Amino acid sequence: MKNNLILYAVLLIYILLNAFVLAPANLPLYNEIINPLMWIVICGIAWWLSKDSSLRIKDENNKTQSLLIVMIIYIILYFLLGLIFGFQKTPYSKDLLNILTNVWSFGGIIFFQEFIRASMVKLESKKTINFVIIVILFTLANLSFNNFGDHFVDVKETFIYSVTILIPLVVSNGVLTYLSYIGGARLPIIYRLFVTLPEFIVPILPNLDWFVTAVIGITLPLGVFIYLNYIHVKKVERFSRRERKKYSPVVYVPIFAFIAVTAGFVIGLFKYQPVAVLSGSMSPTFDRGDAVVVKKLTSAEKDQLKKGDVIQFTSGSKFVVHRIVKIDNDGNGNRVFITKGDHNNAVDANVVGYDQVAGEVAFIVKYIGYPSVWLSGMVS
Repeated sequence: MKNNLILYAVLLIYILLNAFVLAPANLPLYNEIINPLMWIVICGIAWWLSKDSSLRIKDENNKTQSLLIVMIIYIILYFLLGLIFGFQKTPYSKDLLNILTNVWSFGGIIFFQEFIRASMVKLESKKTINFVIIVILFTLANLSFNNFGDHFVDVKETFIYSVTILIPLVVSNGVLTYLSYIGGARLPIIYRLFVTLPEFIVPILPNLDWFVTAVIGITLPLGVFIYLNYIHVKKVERFSRRERKKYSPVVYVPIFAFIAVTAGFVIGLFKYQPVAVLSGSMSPTFDRGDAVVVKKLTSAEKDQLKKGDVIQFTSGSKFVVHRIVKIDNDGNGNRVFITKGDHNNAVDANVVGYDQVAGEVAFIVKYIGYPSVWLSGMVS
């Protein structure tokens, strides 16, 4: 216990030094030299304090193979998302020297951190308080404190930062700490290398929005935990067959399938997409807080639109859902739509061009759009 308290204190000193001294100073060569050296020192202290301790690990090779399979599947699915959302260039240079520098700066720290985490696990029993302390310390240690306050300037930035960075970081560190318990440093190192290094090695990555990033950041570590926990229970714990079934990943397949389908529905991967109504311009047809399900239209289907249809279209940077009150042609003979909100007294100021039309309202679901309304209200 005493040795682990020393490690806790050393790691806390690093966190405070990093947050209040080094990050604000924005020192040159911080990532390449200063930060790795600090982790090497902490790693040496961890080795010294834990050299007389040992962690009993059973069936390590099987767990390693299982995790490798999961992470390879993740990488394949991750890059397949680029076929849906498109790709973007990574911000890191891809010449050999810079790749090696980045691998050292970030990949090297992964090895040091996970050795330290495994050392903490070796020095402690499986108590909840120890688990929580380790998770908190490593979450803080991996936060970027450069311009940290900029993420909390308003509710929108706070929300996006929380669901894309903070929550996934906490969940990931919880899973990484569990992996240390069942597999030592090897399992969390493998997990983090697969998640971290592609952006430094591969020239392009999927161009994912914050919602998809948040879903992946939370579901990936949970999926890894469920599967590796099952492997651990199946091979190591002396449970009956009936007890082991409760840990089977098959039990969670419907849940993850539901999450995947729901996420795909929300972000518009399918023919139909839900849209929350944020204003009362279409009352009484539908009101603020309702949701409309919009059917995406092909060119042929746009040709079939008629007066009275309710369409979704772009107006500047916003999407608007209003009714077609007239169909006309512009000066070049192109088809345009004059639209109006049912609750408004006048037609919309601008006509809607053919290419602006995104879809047609298929049906209305009452009240379920209120969470988006509330969030939008807080953001504005």
